[in-house]
Amino acid sequence: MNIIPLHEDWLSSMCKLWNQEIGDEFPMREQLMRQNTFQDENVYLEGSKLAVDEQGQLAGFVIAKKWQEQEREMRLGDGGGWIQAIVVRSDVRGRGIGTRLLEQAEQALKNAGAELVYAGRDPWHYFPGIPKALPEAKGWFENRGYELLYEAFDLVNQTSSENEQHPEYKEGAVSRLLNPQDKEEMLRFFKRCFPGRWYYEAQCYWERGGQGREFVGLFKGEEMIGFCRVNDPQSPLIAQNTYWAPSFDGPLGGIGPLGVDDRFRGKGYGLAIVKDGVAELTRRGMKQLVIDWTELVDFYAKLGFTVCQGYDLAKKTLK
Repeated sequence: MNIIPLHEDWLSSMCKLWNQEIGDEFPMREQLMRQNTFQDENVYLEGSKLAVDEQGQLAGFVIAKKWQEQEREMRLGDGGGWIQAIVVRSDVRGRGIGTRLLEQAEQALKNAGAELVYAGRDPWHYFPGIPKALPEAKGWFENRGYELLYEAFDLVNQTSSENEQHPEYKEGAVSRLLNPQDKEEMLRFFKRCFPGRWYYEAQCYWERGGQGREFVGLFKGEEMIGFCRVNDPQSPLIAQNTYWAPSFDGPLGGIGPLGVDDRFRGKGYGLAIVKDGVAELTRRGMKQLVIDWTELVDFYAKLGFTVCQGYDLAKKTLK
């Protein structure tokens, strides 16, 4: 078995292997893998490897990441690294290939100064953690030193005509879809209220062709005080809550993330802006909606959302 560097020439083979092994639950598209792996400058090539068998066929791969966008105001990852994905062909499992790939990725991250590594949850991630839909993966990572932290979930709901009503907001707050003229105010809001991952994703949204229609903004006067992201098949990026759209019948919409300025919490704005997002996507003809990577199962259950995927968030200290 040869271990070689990750290269985009193998994109098609990587997607084929992914779908062969886990595509029933998480169908991969070349567009998504190109976006989240090969177009992410945080991929750490020293730790990202392909396993190729004697016949020249792809037998497995690992994708490692570390934060490399030094010009950004934020820094994700707590100084650690990430294993974005590791997949090994089922007919060659049990030969230590996955362990070898993981060890090489971890050693490369350690050599680069990382003191810890997360399973998933990277910038442009596929999973926030270890998918519960792949039960053997949890024990595999635990046996290799990963500590389980907590659970997160993806939720799903079907739309109906009842979802199309706009909610009422207290104290003069109003909601509307953003437009390109809102960019600076929107980024000021995220920098002030959500200066980490969500601010990063907001910057990337505009940089990669966003025009505003993926955000319901909540305003008091000219000031943005809350938001709910709304994704659909026409969005310029494949967003986290629409990654696995091929698993669903009909067009899939994505709700979230959402947030409200601390100064304006306790007024029902959070639930109301989710209702607004649901109404917007319902009007766009989305038949089902997904909320990804949340712990707030009971909160979203108020709107009929139920769990469709679960994840165990996990990390390892690199000694």
